[in-house]
Amino acid sequence: MTETLAATSSEEDVFRVILHSALEALGAEAGTVLLLEAGHLRAVAAAGQADVVSLWQDGPLRMNTPTADVIHGQSPLFFGHLDELLAAYGALEKRTGGRATVANAVLPMVLEGRALGVMVLDFLQAHDFLAVERRFLRVLCGQCAVALGRIRQLQKQEQLVLERTAALSAFAALTEAVGSETDLRVLARQAVEVLQSYLPELRVVYGELEQGRWEARVVSDNVTLEAATAARSGYAFGTPTLLQAVRARKCTFIDGFDAVEAGFSHAEIHGAVAFYPYFQGGQPSSVLVVGTQQTRRWTDADRAMISAVGRSLGLAMERAETSRRLRERSSELAARTRALEGFSSITRTLTPGSDPYPLIRQAEELVLSMLPEGYAHYYELTGARWTERVQTGDMRSPALQALVKRGFEFERAQSLFIPWTTRQPLYQNEYARGQDTDPHMVAHLQTVASLPVLVNAQPVGVMVFVLFAPRKWSRTDKAVMETTVRSLGLTLERTEYARQKEAQSLAVLEARSRAEQAVLEAERQRSQAETMAHLAHHDALTGLPNRAGLSARLREAILAGTPFALFYLDLDGFKAVNDTLGHHAGDALLIQITSVLRREVMLTDGHEQVLARIGGDEFTVMVSGVLDEDQSAALALGMRSALDQPFQVAGQTVFVTASTGIAVFPGDGQTPEDLLKNADLAMYQVKRESKNGWRHYRPGMNEEARTRLQLASGLRGALGRSEFQLHYQPQFDLESGEVRCLEALLRWFPADGEVVSPARFIPAAEASGLIISIGQWVLDIACAQLAVWRQGGFPGLRVAVNVSPVQFARPDFVEVVRGALDRAGLEAGALELELTERGVLADFPAVLEQFRALRRLGVQIALDDFGAGEAHLGRLLHLPFDVLKLDRNLIVTLDEQPEARRFMSALQIFASSLDLELVAEGIETPAQLEAVRALGCHRAQGYLLGRPAAIWPPADQG
Repeated sequence: MTETLAATSSEEDVFRVILHSALEALGAEAGTVLLLEAGHLRAVAAAGQADVVSLWQDGPLRMNTPTADVIHGQSPLFFGHLDELLAAYGALEKRTGGRATVANAVLPMVLEGRALGVMVLDFLQAHDFLAVERRFLRVLCGQCAVALGRIRQLQKQEQLVLERTAALSAFAALTEAVGSETDLRVLARQAVEVLQSYLPELRVVYGELEQGRWEARVVSDNVTLEAATAARSGYAFGTPTLLQAVRARKCTFIDGFDAVEAGFSHAEIHGAVAFYPYFQGGQPSSVLVVGTQQTRRWTDADRAMISAVGRSLGLAMERAETSRRLRERSSELAARTRALEGFSSITRTLTPGSDPYPLIRQAEELVLSMLPEGYAHYYELTGARWTERVQTGDMRSPALQALVKRGFEFERAQSLFIPWTTRQPLYQNEYARGQDTDPHMVAHLQTVASLPVLVNAQPVGVMVFVLFAPRKWSRTDKAVMETTVRSLGLTLERTEYARQKEAQSLAVLEARSRAEQAVLEAERQRSQAETMAHLAHHDALTGLPNRAGLSARLREAILAGTPFALFYLDLDGFKAVNDTLGHHAGDALLIQITSVLRREVMLTDGHEQVLARIGGDEFTVMVSGVLDEDQSAALALGMRSALDQPFQVAGQTVFVTASTGIAVFPGDGQTPEDLLKNADLAMYQVKRESKNGWRHYRPGMNEEARTRLQLASGLRGALGRSEFQLHYQPQFDLESGEVRCLEALLRWFPADGEVVSPARFIPAAEASGLIISIGQWVLDIACAQLAVWRQGGFPGLRVAVNVSPVQFARPDFVEVVRGALDRAGLEAGALELELTERGVLADFPAVLEQFRALRRLGVQIALDDFGAGEAHLGRLLHLPFDVLKLDRNLIVTLDEQPEARRFMSALQIFASSLDLELVAEGIETPAQLEAVRALGCHRAQGYLLGRPAAIWPPADQG
């Protein structure tokens, strides 16, 4: 059976084989095959007794019938007796006029999940369908479907081969035409035929870009009249899909395209579309549009064929454009040759000193002989008026003739003024009437060309050609006129220098050129030397003197013996601006600061001032005539006040301050190097103490610097030598009296010396960068110790750790905190980080994001030593603090100043409104303890309550 079906070559053969096999195997009296086509059943084959009346009808597929259920369910139905059939389908239409069937079988023919139709077997007697019979019929229908699929696939392939053969033949014809045909529209029509022979449903349009619109030049015959009319009227250049193809500079294929939605009115493309753009001279010139009406996707074969046709058409365009250019160039060269030959014959008899105007007239006649009807003028500038010297041809207007004879003012005659001043020809394809004369007087003039006549590169006259008929000046026209006018200028120049020998003339010209080159080279070297000298002594960003420039100015002042003050300014927190907003923002901020300082320095009337930038964020100011510290302090105050303003950088508001060191000549140094070094020492003293201030240099600062160096040397390796310890001071809850938190305080016990105060070694650690590793060690030890205490019976206890501004500013600080908590097994709320007001708030913009990250982690944040410096209460509104620690100086005033209690009451209300917890530091007397309790403080710590100790709790509390 399988071999028999495989040998079939038509659908009729397949149906004959399966019906014969089914009838013979099961003893059925009749059999029918019905195919499903577009929702209809059509009987295509029948076998057996012709007078058997089947209940199956062809025609539209009706629901609730055995055939419809078999096709939809793709499963056979077997009815051993008519009663079974009628019980299942009581409304089934009956046929008369023959022997009625008693038993039936309905089987689907399914290929790849799609029902192709059904086979119906009719029995005149009741039939018990055995399992082997049912299996045989299923296999038979399955093999039938496979055979049908094979035959239909072969038929499709044969049709496709025929279509591809026709398309290839048409493409070969197009390729052959590309080599000879020059009419682009003929080639476009052949391209349309190739594409339609490949796929007849394609609609093809070839359009050209004309005055900003894509206008159809060739339209395939299957495009409706309405759509073709819209295409020929054109679509805007900026139509999105067309513009997309132009920008891509290649063929663009789009699937699922709706032309109307895309802006192509009346178009019939509702499936796939392709746009193949063409360019001339790098600019878009035309486009080939190929689209389908049926919803479909482009196949690889489709894309290859369209791309090949598009490329062939593009090659033809390139060849045609090349041919056009060659013809145009050839015509231009021929015109130039004729002009040169004509002008050569004119000038053969010219002698030095002869009248040049006959020559000019002959030149005008030569040009007019190659142009349509018109006339020519030659003008010269006499004083401030244009004077006509030569006219060739009739102007056709006596009034205009009289006006020309009178002449024109220099600047009012634009057709003469422009070529004279630019030394370039002026071509007007449409004469701009009214610029030179009354528009009515020149209404008959259409096209004008004005060319300057140059002698020794200087204009001596203007030659004007005027045409009565419209004309677009071609390259050939321009070549004729320019060649003639240039030859005229050279001839006039030759007559001027005719008395001199040619060799002498060339020598003069060469000497002049060498002299000009020498002058230019000398000027270039001088300018380059000045630039290099300026760059060597000035800052490229701000234009201020740099360190070398400042040293030179200081040296001059020292040699003159003029007393002066040197201010050394270092911006506080500038690095944070660079890190958060970027170096471009940092540069913009430096430029603004330079302007502010320059204005402030200029206010010191009667003194010489020098403002310089000597480092990334370091400025210096030298002011002469400053004799004492009061004067220099006043100047430093003025500079600090000038910087106390918001700066707008990269869309952000930034505040900066400066730490300033002051050294005075002659008392603080005798050389620029000493003065800069001493001012720098004073500046770093401010950095360590408070920032945003100034200090005068003192000799003892050198010793302090050496001491700091020794401290830094001792700090290196202190962690490895286990010289650091943490002492803990308790903070008591003023309501319950219990210890709520322990503040971890770092102590240094050098192995070879005395205990060093934190006030001394912490600044040295910050300056050297060692504070990073030390701070991480403190966090790890404090968190680990807290975990021990919590396991030992203090589950609600917290630990507070002081954080250096240097450590806090690092981008990995949040991860360092997270790591310490994870290693100790603590939740984030167990840790309280204390930040000093003067250390962190000076860099307010940089720390805001760090604060937010810590809050997201869940760590408690405390503002330490509040009230010890400048209290920026407004910043507390923006920074998410949890705790406010009051400096001991505020606590001491409670006993000494009555108004201090009122201030503390107001502060408590302020803190409560922000949900801040108040902690009082430095409690040393019972009176202070009762005062802060009465004023609403939540926690307190101090010597009265407990001194810092390495072991906690004390032995009597353990």
